[in-house]
Amino acid sequence: MVVWNDERQEMDRENSAGRENVRVEVFFPIRWRKPENVGALKKSIINHRTCDRFSAPPTAFADLPVDLTDLAEFQETSPHIYRMWMALERKIDHIIWLMNKNVFDDEEMDDGVCLDLSVGGASIQISQELLVGEEIHLRMSPPMFPVFLVEAVGKTLSSKQDVEKEGKWIANLEFTAINTSDSEDLISFIFKRQREILRDGSTDV
Repeated sequence: MVVWNDERQEMDRENSAGRENVRVEVFFPIRWRKPENVGALKKSIINHRTCDRFSAPPTAFADLPVDLTDLAEFQETSPHIYRMWMALERKIDHIIWLMNKNVFDDEEMDDGVCLDLSVGGASIQISQELLVGEEIHLRMSPPMFPVFLVEAVGKTLSSKQDVEKEGKWIANLEFTAINTSDSEDLISFIFKRQREILRDGSTDV
């Protein structure tokens, strides 16, 4: 069947809208703050994916120390693969350390919890009320491997007290700035989480 350009564009729009409407329940820590210059923050987030703004240049393969104690046999039989594997291990360790440092050790940001998530927004639990229309800087690292970090600006659609948690508020946010590549990472996580929920539901029957 031949699909003309107009039909293909319409299908793409429908698929995109469908992906944006998928919302899943989650529970993972987030960091947030009220930005001083929301315009500059939005520009930075849209133009540069989060990992590009937080990561450092990777260590060269030749600079890595060789551990003959633990993996001597592997190194001896496959030296090239061994060096590549060690390089990847160290890069992953560095990324995890870097993300943990930036997510959890930023003194300018407050703690929160993400309760549900879509590519277009999220519901979060925080310790103060937000005004409708107020925009906040949000930093998330969903529980997924490979580890990734996403920053976004979210506009408050509603904010109410959490009836189950004293001193906590639940804010519903619409993302007003997020990098396209970060959105794709979120989509991967959201559909993975959706499959987990469906699988868990089928085992309860």
